[in-house]
Amino acid sequence: MNTESIIKEILTGIEDTFNELDLPKKPYGRNELWEGITDYFKIKQLRDKIEFYNSDGEYTSKSITIAGFHEIPQETVENTIIPTLEEQLTQMFFNPDFYYRFEYKLTLVFEFQFGLGRHFQKELTLEHPERKAELKERLDAYVQKVIYDETAKMKEKEIHSFFSKIFDFDLNQYTEDKVIEILEKGITLIDPKWKKVTKEYLWCLLYYSNQWKEQVFVPLYYNVKKEDWSKEYTLKKDLETKNVDQAKLNLFIQQALWRIKYKEYSWDVRFACEDLERAAKELGSEKAAMYLKKGTGNLPENIIHYKDNDTECDANDVFAEISVKIKQESAATYDKALDFIIALLNTDFPKSYQIKLSSKAPKQFLDIKGIAKSPTHRFFAQALQYEELHSKIAAYAEAAMREFEWYNDVEEGEKSCMPGSYAVFGLGLISEEYFPLVSKYFELLDDEHQMVHKYFVSALIDRYGVNEKSLLLICQGITSAQFDMVFKNLAKELENPEKKQLLVNFLKEKEESFAADKNQGSYKYYEEEIYYAIYGKQWKKKI
Repeated sequence: MNTESIIKEILTGIEDTFNELDLPKKPYGRNELWEGITDYFKIKQLRDKIEFYNSDGEYTSKSITIAGFHEIPQETVENTIIPTLEEQLTQMFFNPDFYYRFEYKLTLVFEFQFGLGRHFQKELTLEHPERKAELKERLDAYVQKVIYDETAKMKEKEIHSFFSKIFDFDLNQYTEDKVIEILEKGITLIDPKWKKVTKEYLWCLLYYSNQWKEQVFVPLYYNVKKEDWSKEYTLKKDLETKNVDQAKLNLFIQQALWRIKYKEYSWDVRFACEDLERAAKELGSEKAAMYLKKGTGNLPENIIHYKDNDTECDANDVFAEISVKIKQESAATYDKALDFIIALLNTDFPKSYQIKLSSKAPKQFLDIKGIAKSPTHRFFAQALQYEELHSKIAAYAEAAMREFEWYNDVEEGEKSCMPGSYAVFGLGLISEEYFPLVSKYFELLDDEHQMVHKYFVSALIDRYGVNEKSLLLICQGITSAQFDMVFKNLAKELENPEKKQLLVNFLKEKEESFAADKNQGSYKYYEEEIYYAIYGKQWKKKI
């Protein structure tokens, strides 16, 4: 095969790489910030195999095989084939018909091997000034209407494009402080009910800010040695803190705060704390030192710290962490700790948080199988021992309960629960007096994502059985979330004809209520949910 045919076959492979992607064939066809498919393209050769990559991750690629390619002289590859491919790709990049394939800036890589360890690699960058200027205008307009004017909502499909442009400082010419302002405000503008949008936004926030840290900030001030899955950071020699760019340092600190607040993995907080330590001890940031010790500094000292002979409480709003040290076990010490926590929750302290308990008392937990044995759980289980504190614990629950907020010392999943949960669970099992509080809890919790209270519902059945008061609450608990759980203890209770009649009467009243609201269709789902929870899949045969 001659050189011209080889080049033509490679160019066909490039065409196929783009044509096989299920993406719009015009700039901004996906969303108003998506100017093209990629900012990176690599052609990689090994013997007779040619691979095409449109991202630098090299996870997957389109490839072709050209028989005998490895026999082509190195001079021909370097002096004819690669220059021709470079010329053709450059023409493609600047051709309006192919704008959709590339972003305004493209990194082009050629990687060829010739055997015996000899290889050729070339990397170049292409940039389209007019397209860059157009994208800058589009980004400015988007930020203005979505973030500042609030006349448009950010859509899920726009989020990746938005973040990639926000962290492209060469493109947007924003200051680091402005980027922080934009991204912080962006979080507040997302409706908490839009779970997919929120999840995508926070994922991008952590991913792109970490990419900026690793690719832009860290190389400015550190030498990095990679070892398997770890990295060793060594401060550059003769660096003086006065020469550290304060705006970039602010963003470096902020990305650590985001990683703590919106952590995706259990190790995120540890790595973020290491970043704050570097900022404080090596780069001279007093702000980072304060965050580590006291939090943001926005809350008064008397709100974040309390100490006497029996009790010591501290709060850090950066880590969303409340530390309680009980030196002497008594109702009075837990009373003071509860006062501290309630006062804290009436401020701007994060509504998702954890309580770290230090106590020499034997560990106690609520007698509910299936819920996490966390430090927060332990605190309330031990406080609930004291009857005189029950009203104070109820007051805490009222202050703590927030839909879409969570205790942070439990991994996201089946055991996650809304703040106030352990207090409500404990009080609900102590007395019917707290049934109204339990009912309010069921109304408020995130019914799409919380499941752990199903174990509490089972405990309610064991504690009270079925009566007029408990049945109402049990059914409310069953229908307050999307869990497929069969309560065998409830089926056992309903073997009693009088108790089963209570259920029949209750469901009849519910049906009338749905009918009065002209929502008869929903009643069938409600009835099915209740009967499934009692009898399982064969419920129709058992009622």
